Amino acid sequence: MAMIENSDRGITLNKSLAWTVACGLVGAGLWVGMQLATVRGETKSLADSINAMRVDMTTADSRQTALAVRVRANETSLARQDERLSLILSTLNKIDTRLERMERTPSR
Repeated sequence: MAMIENSDRGITLNKSLAWTVACGLVGAGLWVGMQLATVRGETKSLADSINAMRVDMTTADSRQTALAVRVRANETSLARQDERLSLILSTLNKIDTRLERMERTPSR
């Protein structure tokens, strides 16, 4: 009992072999379909993760920009304060110099 025969009608298959091939093809089709569905699901999950990371990066960038602005403002404020303190020190040095001169001059 041959499973595959070459006859006048062409190549013929035994019923059991035909059913095995058909079931194999259906099973392979189901397996490929499940694999594609899994890949699509994973791709969607990855795309969602990438979009969430983009949002997080945008938020982090805006926070970093805000912090940079605050740091620059503080640096400017501290530079002004340093300048004012320098002027105060210079004035105190002038006062000290004048007091020393006044102490050196004999009182009349």
